[in-house]
Amino acid sequence: MARPGSSKREAIVAAAKALLWERGYEATSPRDVLDRSGAGQGSLYHHFSGKREVAAAALAEMAEEEIAAIDRLFAPDSPPLDRVHAYLTRERQALRGCRLARLANEAAMEEPALREPVAAYLGHIQASLRASLEEAKAAGSLLPGIEPAALAAALLAIVEGGYVLARVHWDADAMRAAIDGGVQLLAAISRPQP
Repeated sequence: MARPGSSKREAIVAAAKALLWERGYEATSPRDVLDRSGAGQGSLYHHFSGKREVAAAALAEMAEEEIAAIDRLFAPDSPPLDRVHAYLTRERQALRGCRLARLANEAAMEEPALREPVAAYLGHIQASLRASLEEAKAAGSLLPGIEPAALAAALLAIVEGGYVLARVHWDADAMRAAIDGGVQLLAAISRPQP
């Protein structure tokens, strides 16, 4: 339901954000969004031309929120490998899946307006990982031969793949095992610091 004082548009987008994470794009109907938001059909079509536009607005907001959370994890006031470790071990709801990348296997990803916020979010994580790993490499904290770009991609894949494993097995421990593997990998390629 809409918060007191919030606009119908905000309520519609908030409902769409919740439903996209719970059900995905294809299993969410405009009627579901209306029911969850408490808005009428006239409000929906006053603010949006259809389901795709509601979802695009919701995904854009979700990406903004998640990118802000990533930026807090990668704040430069901690050592670079600590930032990477913080990303790997942050609190996650494994069985719900990644808030944005959960949609990656849906046909909706063929739509640029829906794909771009998801790609921007994952790209931001990968760039943050890469920058921290490059900083660690420059400081001599990584073993020789480690390529930050490839390692960043692998660590992102471990986390996103962990969500997939958790959902497929319906067991949050499956994601924890993947994350533990990522943490072990990071420790194995790190040089002990004096």
